[in-house]
Amino acid sequence: MQGPQSDEALAGLDTYEQMLNTFAEQAKTYWRMWGPIGEPMISGIDAWVEMQRAQLQWMRQFRANRP
Repeated sequence: MQGPQSDEALAGLDTYEQMLNTFAEQAKTYWRMWGPIGEPMISGIDAWVEMQRAQLQWMRQFRANRP
């Protein structure tokens, strides 16, 4: 895919990454209010975010390598 559709797809990935970051920070802020009880949830959020970022990186590389 090239041209406008490719640009649109990459913009969609950027938008998703921004939403991911915003959600993760807000969720971690909420669980921090719980103190030590919230720590396992924060760790889970961090792990989930890393998985999502790995997927986004793969998708960007895939799109960059397409003819």
